[in-house]
Amino acid sequence: MKVTKRQLRRIIQEAIGTQLRTNAPEAFADQNGLQLEFDNEGQKIIYLDNEQADRLDMPPGVNWDPQRDLATDGWIIYTGEYHEEAGVWSDERDYEAGFKS
Repeated sequence: MKVTKRQLRRIIQEAIGTQLRTNAPEAFADQNGLQLEFDNEGQKIIYLDNEQADRLDMPPGVNWDPQRDLATDGWIIYTGEYHEEAGVWSDERDYEAGFKS
């Protein structure tokens, strides 16, 4: 079977789109029975206990920052992605920057 360039492009785009969707924090949390939450700045974070941290691997290609949670002796994954709603600033620095000219 011969594959045209157009078909090959479509296959690659679908594969990349699937990879991006499965690397989303929401997908990772759902697939592993974890809860996605937001910190005070609106960043998407995921809490893990030590057993979950030992069992799970982060998805390939993500640049998340796992850190020890000293309050619970577990882990927090800072995803670097922020909750965005129309008209709502997700970061205080961006909010303040909006008033500077």
